[in-house]
Amino acid sequence: MTSSSLPPQGARRALIVGSGISGLAAALSLHRAGWQPLIVERARERRTGGYFVRFNGPGYTAAERLGLLDSLPDRRDPEGRMFEVDSRGRLTPGLAFPEQVNGTPMRMLLRSDLERVLHEAVQDLVEIRYGTGPAAITQDRNQVTVTLTDGSVESADLLIGADGIHSTVRSLVFGPEDLYRKDFDHVVAACVMDSPLPGLREGDAAVATAPGRSAWINSYRDHLPVAFLLYRTDWPAAEIRKKPSDALGQAFAGFGGDVVPAMLEAMDRSESVLFDQVSQIHLGRWSQGRVVLLGDSAWCMTLHSGQGSGMGIAGAELLARLLTEHDGLPAALGSWEQQLRPLVARHQKEALRLRHFFMPANKFGYIARRGLIRATNTPVGSKLAKAVMN
Repeated sequence: MTSSSLPPQGARRALIVGSGISGLAAALSLHRAGWQPLIVERARERRTGGYFVRFNGPGYTAAERLGLLDSLPDRRDPEGRMFEVDSRGRLTPGLAFPEQVNGTPMRMLLRSDLERVLHEAVQDLVEIRYGTGPAAITQDRNQVTVTLTDGSVESADLLIGADGIHSTVRSLVFGPEDLYRKDFDHVVAACVMDSPLPGLREGDAAVATAPGRSAWINSYRDHLPVAFLLYRTDWPAAEIRKKPSDALGQAFAGFGGDVVPAMLEAMDRSESVLFDQVSQIHLGRWSQGRVVLLGDSAWCMTLHSGQGSGMGIAGAELLARLLTEHDGLPAALGSWEQQLRPLVARHQKEALRLRHFFMPANKFGYIARRGLIRATNTPVGSKLAKAVMN
């Protein structure tokens, strides 16, 4: 066996940092490929929150290969309506999501749906160790060794950093986050509402937009609505250090009729609110030796792309397949990145375009977006709407 060859099938061990969608998908895919994965997660328990996901494209295909589709719900209500909230707070018809996107059917679900299904698939197969994460990482030609924050030491044939945009694995192996993070001038907040919004029935969705601000509310079958707020600021890093209720109250004062104030009140009551700046991650390589980054750790495309969760699953499933097909680890990781990078680059670029749909940057963008919404009932407008979502 050469120094770059993988050990025999039964002896291969993977240490996965992060128990989110990418990490769980990697554990499931590698276990089915004959590996012995161990997941370590810094959080004390499994996270269950998250905003809505448009699930389609490569992630949908990978989930189908893994046999997960039958377990994934589609939260859309066939009778649900999409509304725009105008400047006077009135509800007007909005843009509906198409049934087919990126060559596959589309399901609307929650990040927590994906995490739950993946967790149920791996919980009896793979050890998940909560409350610990990497403190130091070393590697040689034969293995990678990780000293964890609880004092334990783990060695493996492969270390997968699936610990999100603020990845500790990336910082320890590739360098500080600032080298790779490209910030948008956006801040995002999201939470699960504790009650339906007045004026909206189960399955309805509504969005209020203005230059530099947008508020989305999505309601689902068998689930409480999810609130999603996005706003522009010149100093996002400073903004997210504020108390969320103070920052959001200032950014959305007098906005969105009765809908947005109700969303803000629900966020004040919520025990779990996502509040962060919007950024992408750009690295020249996603692996170094026996360490590879996966999902947001490697390529965070932002929520605007609509493909973050799906590409995490697609990347994990492809990685396991190529590790099985190639004898050497460098060849497997090289082939993986060569196949995956064009897709990731495409979705990162699309996010730059779609951010103007989610939140118009200026008055011209706001007017153009409103014009697109009004035109969707015409044949030409319908084609434009599909192009926007694809």
